[in-house]
Amino acid sequence: MYLGFLAFVEGKKDEALAHYKKILECDPATRRMDTRGTANDYSRLKWGAEHGYLYARPSDLRLYDKNPRQKLAVLLFDFYFVTEQTAKAQSVARRLLAGEFGPLSGQQREYPQFAYGVILNWKRDRAAAFAEFIKVVRGGGERLATFTQCRAAYAAANISRRIDDEKVRRKGQELFARLIRHKVQNEFTYKARIEVARDLINEGRWSESLHLLRTMPEDAGTFKALAQFYLQRYEPMAREAQQKGAQQP
Repeated sequence: MYLGFLAFVEGKKDEALAHYKKILECDPATRRMDTRGTANDYSRLKWGAEHGYLYARPSDLRLYDKNPRQKLAVLLFDFYFVTEQTAKAQSVARRLLAGEFGPLSGQQREYPQFAYGVILNWKRDRAAAFAEFIKVVRGGGERLATFTQCRAAYAAANISRRIDDEKVRRKGQELFARLIRHKVQNEFTYKARIEVARDLINEGRWSESLHLLRTMPEDAGTFKALAQFYLQRYEPMAREAQQKGAQQP
C-alpha cells in the first residue's frame, strides 16, 4: 500500500495501481468488500491513482507545486484520510497549519484548515469542526472566492443543522443561501440547493422547494438529474397538500 502511494506521489499511475492490486491478493477481507462493491482502502486508493488526486482537488494541489515538502504533506494527509488513519491525518494537518513544512500563504492555508475541520467532524466534535470551516470562509473575506472556500462553506452549513446553537444554525442557513446565489456555480452550490430544497419540504414550504429544484442549472450534470428525481417525487405531494388545504373550511 505504501509503495503504491509513493508511486502515486511520483505520478507513476500504472506502478501505483500494480502495488495497490496486491492489497486484494494479501487481504481477503478487502477482497470480499471489493467484490461486494463496498468502499475500502483499495477502492479509494485505486480511484485516486486513476484520477490523479485523493481528497485535495487538483486546484488545491497546484498551490504547493513550488514546495515539494508541503505538497507531499498534503498528499500524506489525504492518504491517511482515505485509509481512515484518523490520528495520523490529524497530526499531519496540525503540522501543516503550524508551518512545519514551510510557511503557508493565505490560499495555501485553506485546504489544511478545511482538512483539519473534516477530521474534527469525523471525531464528532461538530462545534470545533464548524469553527475550523468558518476560518476558511473568513480567511477569504467571506467572499467564497475559491473552490475550497465554497467547499468549507457547504461543510459548515451542513453540520450546523446538527449543532444546538441558534447562532451557528443561522450562520449555516446564511451560508447555504450564499452558496445558492453564488455567481460561479460548482458542485457545492448544487449540493446546497438540494439540501435547502429538502429542508423546505420538511417545513411544508412546497413552492419554494420546487422552485429551487426547477432552477438547478442545466449544466449541473448528476445534480440536475437528482433535482429531477426529487421533482418527480415532490410535485405530486405538493399537489396533494394544496388540495387538502383547499378543502379545509
